[in-house]
Amino acid sequence: MNGRHLFLTSCGLSNDMKKKFFDDIGKQPEEVRILYIPTAGIETDGAREGFAICFDELSLMGIRYENILVYNLELILSKDYKRTYSSYIKEPFMITRLLTVEELKSFDAVFVSGGESTVLCREMVRTGFDRIIEKAINNGLVYVGISAGSMYAAGNLDDGLHIINNPIIPHSNGTKLMEVPSDRGEIHLADGQAVYVEGDSVSLI
Repeated sequence: MNGRHLFLTSCGLSNDMKKKFFDDIGKQPEEVRILYIPTAGIETDGAREGFAICFDELSLMGIRYENILVYNLELILSKDYKRTYSSYIKEPFMITRLLTVEELKSFDAVFVSGGESTVLCREMVRTGFDRIIEKAINNGLVYVGISAGSMYAAGNLDDGLHIINNPIIPHSNGTKLMEVPSDRGEIHLADGQAVYVEGDSVSLI
């Protein structure tokens, strides 16, 4: 699959979004491989509790647990750090080192969890994974953001991905937004809504 496909959600994929997700990937659920990044949510119990919901949702979607790699950026060395006492390990396991753009081609989608967007952004920049995931998205890796994961991909943070320039405000309780603002105005997403990016096209679903 070529081109960018992003689901920037408030609280995860709705049933309609799940259908579109699998249509974009073009595989049966049991064949789909997921990179799951929990980093935004590892500093509070309330956010950690959301992981159980995320994995339950993935299971209900038919995605096999063995096809999910949990990749916490806080376990990854800083981009300028040179390994010392572990340098004898020639091929460190994937969860302990920075993945390459080429390795990300073995995954169909990346799910970036909710929590604290500034923590996620900090770790993306510290490890250098920000530039790698950006290239992978442009190569066709489907990106699913959940709350903070959506904010990171949008225009909320100076060092975020800025896939769209509009900041995303998740869990909005106001009037349901019907279209994406034409300027750089805030996108107030209600739970059950998402900004869908396909190539250069941006819409609400």
